[in-house]
Amino acid sequence: MLNACSKTALTLRLTGGLLLAGVALSSPADDLDLPDISLVASATEAPAPTPQVGDVHEFVGPVATIPCSRWEVVDSEDPAYLVSACEQYRMFFKVEDHHNLHHVLMPDGREAVRFEPAYPALEFPLAVGRQWRRAYQGQSTLEDIAWAGDVSCEVADFAPVEVAAGRFDAFRIECKDRWKVADAASSVTSTTWYAPEVGGVVKTINYEDSRWNTELKAWSR
Repeated sequence: MLNACSKTALTLRLTGGLLLAGVALSSPADDLDLPDISLVASATEAPAPTPQVGDVHEFVGPVATIPCSRWEVVDSEDPAYLVSACEQYRMFFKVEDHHNLHHVLMPDGREAVRFEPAYPALEFPLAVGRQWRRAYQGQSTLEDIAWAGDVSCEVADFAPVEVAAGRFDAFRIECKDRWKVADAASSVTSTTWYAPEVGGVVKTINYEDSRWNTELKAWSR
């Protein structure tokens, strides 16, 4: 059984890693103290990415607790999903939900985690100042635990960021995830950098558990 810290880290980091994901609904974020931004940054906008079969994103270490770092877009039998594979692991993203992460399959076919309707990591088109807030239901079948989450995010800036794969102009997104499992409730915060050039997340910091931090090591199309 996951403890409170591990559970929240799992929900946040399953969106970090690879992620070509987005969100569907929009409403004001709260509890976020963001700096002033430049006119150049505020004029920048990024549409949803258009991943193609063969696109590769390789990260430093595991991704979303999955012990696999090189993820490649593969053919999907269901057009409703974008599928990314690393060895025998599979991540499924809802195409109509801005490529939000929906579920993850283990090599033996078991479902590791599922989000309904999907995990609200990003919302396209991205632009500085954009805010969204969305509730979701999460379930870890491996740990036999379910929880209710409420994520609010705001795009704070568009500026260069250094990662293992190089230097990229990226949107910096500040998020807060409030969750509840039975009678236990808490929240965690994270910062994610999304680079339009890469078409995905290049770095994520989880402020409650550094084991879930990740950054891009290499990529190709």
